[in-house]
Amino acid sequence: MVKITDELVEHLAELARLNLSEEQKKLMKKDMQEILDYMTLLDEVDVSGVDPMYTPISNEAPLRKDEPKPFENVDGLRSNFPKEKDGHIEVPGIHR
Repeated sequence: MVKITDELVEHLAELARLNLSEEQKKLMKKDMQEILDYMTLLDEVDVSGVDPMYTPISNEAPLRKDEPKPFENVDGLRSNFPKEKDGHIEVPGIHR
């Protein structure tokens, strides 16, 4: 059985850039352990005679023609962003 450790929770919080309180870390650890325990329970189900099903929908969705369509409300879209520079939307950079 796989166990969720405090170190794993710390690592995941760091990767997700989350500042979790000790109580939140304990809850996250508990929830993750419950999920893993449930997956372990599902591993015990015998599915040897069951064909795999990739989707419950038997009909494929009809696809539309792949044609470019002009977007009419460019100014309305730009008005949703706080910064604009030379006709382009300005967003914060990504820092590592």
